[in-house]
Amino acid sequence: MVNIFKLNTTELEALVQYKEVLEEGQRFPKNFWTEEKEQTKGLKLKCRVLTRYCFENLAGLKVKDFPKYNLKQLKSILIKYKLFGMVQRVFNHDVLAILKNAYPEEFRTRELKEWMWSKHGIWHNDDAIIEAVNEMVKKEGIRRIEDIPTLNWKDRLLKHGIYNVLSYFNWSIYSLFNFVYPNKFHPADFKYKVKWAAADSLENAFYYMHKIFKKKKYSLEEILLLNTSDFRKLGLAGMLASVFNSSTLKAKEYYLYKTVGDKEHQKELKADIKKLKKMKYDENIRKKLSKVAVGGYIYNLHSNTTLYNYIKRHAKKNNMSINNFISSYGFVYKSARKDIKKINKDDIWNLRKQGFTYVQIAQKLDSNPTTITEMCVKYFGGDPLIPRPIEDYITVQELMNKYRVDHKTVMKIVYENGFENHTTIRFRYLKKSEIEPALKEYKRTSKHHQFMIKRYAN
Repeated sequence: MVNIFKLNTTELEALVQYKEVLEEGQRFPKNFWTEEKEQTKGLKLKCRVLTRYCFENLAGLKVKDFPKYNLKQLKSILIKYKLFGMVQRVFNHDVLAILKNAYPEEFRTRELKEWMWSKHGIWHNDDAIIEAVNEMVKKEGIRRIEDIPTLNWKDRLLKHGIYNVLSYFNWSIYSLFNFVYPNKFHPADFKYKVKWAAADSLENAFYYMHKIFKKKKYSLEEILLLNTSDFRKLGLAGMLASVFNSSTLKAKEYYLYKTVGDKEHQKELKADIKKLKKMKYDENIRKKLSKVAVGGYIYNLHSNTTLYNYIKRHAKKNNMSINNFISSYGFVYKSARKDIKKINKDDIWNLRKQGFTYVQIAQKLDSNPTTITEMCVKYFGGDPLIPRPIEDYITVQELMNKYRVDHKTVMKIVYENGFENHTTIRFRYLKKSEIEPALKEYKRTSKHHQFMIKRYAN
């Protein structure tokens, strides 16, 4: 607030006149503003004290509150408290000049800055732009210039109230910071989509890839082996889709040859990539084998099921035996597993025909039931006890469903007539040409059967 005890005579007289205007509704004396209107240098003392009194004592504003108001609002406060003559005659409606006259020390110490009100108008002063951006960067806690491109500056420009400074730079974040910090950045450093749609998008892509690869310390071999997922993890997915049609091959071609779509260059790249993939593939397998190797020998690989299946799968893929596949990587394979005894399919057939179960057959042939089952399916199409051709035979369940008789009746007819009776693991097969005529005759002649049908029919 204005302290009247620190005012000089001129300021006190002006303040007395101002209070009379406010309290008694009088006008300012004639030619009250004339002297300071014609003053070209130095501070206008009467205007200063009246402005400060108006803002601080009457409107209750503090210096730190001024940036919250635009110039039009500050002007309306001055007019509200009868200072329109000063605004019009002395300063020609230049509110910023009024503030600078009233608070010269605050502007000198940069507590108040001219650009604080530029957000309400157009930026013309280069120094104001530089000062505003530097202060914003400082308030955001940025201490290194190279960290600037990592942030979303459009949101921060809005936050600090200087967003329309971009209009001075055709709304380009890069142009703004390049103006404030000349030759410190490249357009591709900043995270905005336009850089991939611009005329120099290929150069931007090269610069950005080089920057990322250099930061990650990638070798040429590592760059060649990058896939789409790797580009995405590196933050290059947008570039890949926009500039190279999502083709990693084209991106690598431009990075290494500065060409796009050159057949010879792509052919060389494909050959190099294939070679590197093979080397990586071999190195991976060699590494896995070396973990279980003992002095160049690999014993009993079957004990490590995961590795055995892995080696078996890749050996099959290369049309090689496990032994040859392992030998191709410089190791000698010595299996501790006993050689599986070769099983004769005729032995299985004969034993099964004798009525032995798969478990009993496996015990007799030093094998296991699963192997016996697989061999039966492979060589006989199933259980050897199943009669052939299967079309000439029918199961008991099928007969029960078809002729509406029970299991006991069917088997009674079979045993009484000595019909063919083939029993397998799951089913009992009877010959159609024998059992079906017998069942039909039974249904026709059996009074008990007819009685039961009549009984349950009702």
